Amino acid sequence: MAEWNISTPTTEYYDHTSPDLHKIVAEVADTPEVAIDTETTGLTVWRDVPLYWSLAWGTRRMTLNVSALPYFEEVFRMPNKRWIFANAKYDTHILANVGVHIAGELADIQVQHALLYDDRSHSLKDINEELFGWRWADFQDTFGRITKKQSAEDRIRRAENENFPLLVEYAANDAWGTLQCYIELSKQLQNAPTHSLFRNSPPYIETLWDLYQKVEVPYTKVLWKNERNGVLIDEEYIAKIEPIARQEIQALEKAINREAGRVLNPNSTKQLQDYFFGKLQLQPLKMTKGGKSGVRNPSVDKGFLEHYAATVPMANHVLQHRSLTKLYGTYISGIKELMDPHGRIHTRYNQDVARTGRLSSADPNLQNIPKAEKDKWKLRGAFIAPKDRELIVADYEQLEMRLLACASLEPGMCEVIHKGWDIHMGNASMIFGYPYEEIKEAKRIEKEVKKGNLPENALTARMHECLIARDTVKTLGFALIYGMGPDKLARALKITRAEAEAKIVLFNDKYPAIEQYAQDAVRETMETGYAFTVLGRRRNLPQIASHRKDERMQAERQARNTPIQGSAADVVKMAQLVLDQLGLDVRYDCHSQMQVHDELMHECPKEGTEFLKAEIKMFMECPFSEHLAVPLAVDAGSGHSWLEAK
Repeated sequence: MAEWNISTPTTEYYDHTSPDLHKIVAEVADTPEVAIDTETTGLTVWRDVPLYWSLAWGTRRMTLNVSALPYFEEVFRMPNKRWIFANAKYDTHILANVGVHIAGELADIQVQHALLYDDRSHSLKDINEELFGWRWADFQDTFGRITKKQSAEDRIRRAENENFPLLVEYAANDAWGTLQCYIELSKQLQNAPTHSLFRNSPPYIETLWDLYQKVEVPYTKVLWKNERNGVLIDEEYIAKIEPIARQEIQALEKAINREAGRVLNPNSTKQLQDYFFGKLQLQPLKMTKGGKSGVRNPSVDKGFLEHYAATVPMANHVLQHRSLTKLYGTYISGIKELMDPHGRIHTRYNQDVARTGRLSSADPNLQNIPKAEKDKWKLRGAFIAPKDRELIVADYEQLEMRLLACASLEPGMCEVIHKGWDIHMGNASMIFGYPYEEIKEAKRIEKEVKKGNLPENALTARMHECLIARDTVKTLGFALIYGMGPDKLARALKITRAEAEAKIVLFNDKYPAIEQYAQDAVRETMETGYAFTVLGRRRNLPQIASHRKDERMQAERQARNTPIQGSAADVVKMAQLVLDQLGLDVRYDCHSQMQVHDELMHECPKEGTEFLKAEIKMFMECPFSEHLAVPLAVDAGSGHSWLEAK
């Protein structure tokens, strides 16, 4: 036993010339659960390949040369084996790049750890240190820093020649640490009962182990398919919108300079601090952490800019500039670097980052692409289908508001949904008393005015009142979901604090069950320390008992929000699982492409579009084995591009 709380058996090494390799293959074939890890040429999932790989099971751990992989071909095809990973999707992409496809179950300790400890780091070495007090050096500390001149492959090749035992030991540690974490985390998941505030939540989730095995394990493969398929990018379209985007950014920079009365670099934190806190004497909202210097300064982060955006023109300009330059850098000037030789991009979906259970994505982050109506550049037009194929894009309609009705069982809101009304229009009618058909007609006229089909005076004063009522109720609804206080609501609606408080009271008087839900959610979190989603995913909120009012209030907001936003993630996840189980890819050549918030994208042959669109819509609206208290609604469209389809 080493000084840490874990034993480390002697590391073995094998390559294709090892005389006992066939015995290892046979033993792995007979072992139901095996941990596996890869050491690769780099981190690009569609391009890089393994150089070494490691296995661990029982009391054995070993590093193998890539030359040994073909000898395990039959073992990888066994459907009843469980392969244990830390970051399963990455390693299985790397293995697939050399023709190795794993038929068995993919277990991922990072996903396990995220279910238990959503507020902690989920990296392999951090988990080992947390559970066992054992930590081995990171890759770069072991082999040297990866740079443009020195790739991961270069570092590994150098270790082959200079310190091969170190390389073998490092790789074996990864597999052994993964195995030990899996054993311990599995026990913890099995001993973690869970539940939901939703009175009609699915009955098949009683512990976090149930949630992990029945939902997260199959979901890993669903996400892998999404990543593997990728989505085609129209390079000509990108080239066409690039000068338009560049001009808009330049115009914004000129507006910033005019407002400042001098040349001001919007990317310079120092210059922004001088302007906002020196020239304008604005009140800071918080201080920076200080970084290496330790000097803390007033922050000009997104929260600060959003706080002052409505009253300080420069704050709004800088906020827009940051948003546009980020979009430009990722999806226009930088998109080609992310494309594979076939013109597709392959985002990385993270199952273990967002604490609500929502997916995040990276390289590129597709969640940042704005809705078409808010995007002057129409970036969605660059995401296309190949010739003779189309994209189907299906989007949940007002999902979080429907889930709020499910969680609260508020009769008035449930009635609006069961009538088939637009939720925001229906709520406006119920709360402010405007006839539903009047609000609906006002919204229709507004759309026609925006399209240029009708003059602006087609909108009467009464219609403006109806539209304001709808917008107010929509903002109020989300304010309750996200725990927005009267001050922030007042800024959002551009009214006084007293008026905002009055509207909150009116909403609660009309929909008292929603206020009761919020109180129940906070009380449950105070009693258990957790907030729960419809499937029983939990979010740890220890600050609910904090002596600091700001920390406690933030935790209360998260306690109200998590059952709604987290349950929205559950709904989309279950829909993806159901659609995958239908085998649309095998039966109809219909492949999942992307998940962005509440939208799912599939690519299919043109001739099957209408049938598949109806199928996808139908199964997305019924993602659970039992129906929720109110029906879910999905809007599905199709077209050559994402923009055309939605």
